[in-house]
Amino acid sequence: MFEEIRVKMMKRIGDWREFSNTWITDISPMSLKILQENIQKSMQCNLTWNGERGFEIKHHGFTHTVDIVNRRCSCRSWQLRGIPCPHGVAALHYKNLEPIHYVASCYSKETYLSTYAHFIQPMNNMKMWSTSNNPIVKPPKIRKLPGRPVKVRRKEADESRKTGKLSKRGKKYWSKSVI
Repeated sequence: MFEEIRVKMMKRIGDWREFSNTWITDISPMSLKILQENIQKSMQCNLTWNGERGFEIKHHGFTHTVDIVNRRCSCRSWQLRGIPCPHGVAALHYKNLEPIHYVASCYSKETYLSTYAHFIQPMNNMKMWSTSNNPIVKPPKIRKLPGRPVKVRRKEADESRKTGKLSKRGKKYWSKSVI
């Protein structure tokens, strides 16, 4: 079983590493998709700039504050995901900045490749391994546990499987009412 897991993981890590060659940008395809959705949603935002680095964004009846230097928005999506939210994208577009440069580094191709940089090396078959001089590990001796042993009696074919108790299901109980 361990051998099958090792081979499967060796193949999977190689496939994941090759997957990064299909990326069209320096960030992962899923984070790019989320960013593009946020760019589309940012078209519905109304923006007010305070002249320094703070923005007030009105979107669907809610007002959010954005700080592009600290990469923060009051909706907290930018901090939680690491991808600019629609409010952050609107603020970045106002300052003529590219939102893709404000995506967290955990989504970058460099980080992805460093995650899968270590390969599992191929091995010879177990039959080709050299024999060990170490003693063979044996299972522990079976010992009798303290206490009364459990009775396991096999019942005959004509014998009832039920114990001595009767079911109370479906019974009606009458109580005398006190007048």
